[in-house]
Amino acid sequence: MIWIAFKLLTGLVIAEFNVLLNNINYQLFARLNMEKYIKILLSFLFVTGTIILPNFQRAIADGLFEENLPPATVGDRVASLYTKISPPILTSDTMQNAFFQLRLFDSKTGNNITNVNYFLTISKGDKLLLRELFYSKDGPLTLKFDPNQGPINVFGTTEPFLGGWTSDTGELTISGPVLSEGGLYHFGIEIFGIDNVRNIFVPENAPRFDSYLSIGDVSESNLTYANQIYNSTLISYYDRIQNFTFDPDYLEAKWAMPFDWNVSRIGSQNIFVHEEIKIPKSFSEFSNSTIFNGTVNGQPLVGRSLAIDPFTSEKALIIHFLLNKNDILKLAENNEALGVSNDSMKFTIRPQLNQTQTTSVDMVTDTGGIHASLLWNPNPPVIGENTLGINFSDALSDNRLNGDVNYDLSIRTGSGEEIVNNNNLTAINGISNQTVSLPSEGIFNLEVEVKSLKILNQTLPDTTRNGIARGFVVVS
Repeated sequence: MIWIAFKLLTGLVIAEFNVLLNNINYQLFARLNMEKYIKILLSFLFVTGTIILPNFQRAIADGLFEENLPPATVGDRVASLYTKISPPILTSDTMQNAFFQLRLFDSKTGNNITNVNYFLTISKGDKLLLRELFYSKDGPLTLKFDPNQGPINVFGTTEPFLGGWTSDTGELTISGPVLSEGGLYHFGIEIFGIDNVRNIFVPENAPRFDSYLSIGDVSESNLTYANQIYNSTLISYYDRIQNFTFDPDYLEAKWAMPFDWNVSRIGSQNIFVHEEIKIPKSFSEFSNSTIFNGTVNGQPLVGRSLAIDPFTSEKALIIHFLLNKNDILKLAENNEALGVSNDSMKFTIRPQLNQTQTTSVDMVTDTGGIHASLLWNPNPPVIGENTLGINFSDALSDNRLNGDVNYDLSIRTGSGEEIVNNNNLTAINGISNQTVSLPSEGIFNLEVEVKSLKILNQTLPDTTRNGIARGFVVVS
């Protein structure tokens, strides 16, 4: 639009107007009156002469409920976009309010970028759910979704220059069938302008962020074993659960979810898959094990890809499948070689009998943000004092963290007795060494809870990658 107006003003290619008019950003005109907008642009160019010409970069991520998208050049700055869905878990049969938060900020300082026009498109699968322009004077924007089966309605006022929906508080309510069920949602966010309401990007060069955020899909199933019925809960934080079954002969649970195994797609974006199954502790034949055999599309998972949590719930053992981009790429390559289905991810889990647990050497947080590599001295650990070295890295890219990690360290016995409890530790530039005293032989549960990441020169700590990494310490 601005480039069209500029050509008209300079008289260079007036004859091109009708041709170019058919190629303008149609999404913008879904919200704006064309004639009014051209007049605004013409006046705007005469008065201010301000056109923002960014070096465009597209930023993409996939499969989380909260994240800082990879930085993109926005005007004369490098900016990142924070996105979050809350609550992270919605049940398929319960309609409840959901919130979507946006914050565009300078990735070097952490400061908000103000007067942001966000053009937001939300879709799920091939279904378009929302396409609207929003304006936030202070920068951050919160959208409260009130799910119902009626038409889409936005409750707020409109900013007079571009007509984006806005409010004095930075929060708007939207009613209609949006974020009403678990699964994977695509959020396309174009930045139409920043800093001043009259500073507008050339539409075809507007910085764009693509985020594939997940709302957990919850499913409950009865497991029948030896004439007893045990209730299990399965949560898929990526997409909808399909075809859950339990085989009592092998104590094996199976399920699937939709997944696009295209290697080019996976390689081009950050991605994280998290599945969580809760088994009653009363089902002792299953839950008393500390070692499990988990597979994805028939391929075994080891190490950090399976995390065991016996403590969060008093009544259930929780098993986490944690698959980052590199894990999924390896699985995808093997899928192709094995001729496995390319449109679904299939999971199995069962206790591994007569196997010996080993000390964990790497772990990943349950939110997929941080990877922790562990180094013990002596190795293997012994009764008495040991040195535990932890090297934190970005779990999505495996790159080193350019910042300090604030974390808690906990080691407990199988019954839950805490033998190590060190809080508010700091890993300078992602590296930490701690002295750990182990009282006896045995298998101990290790937890590292990441609380924040402080990047150099950023004003505020990054809390979007908080989470708990879980593993084992074995003393023999």
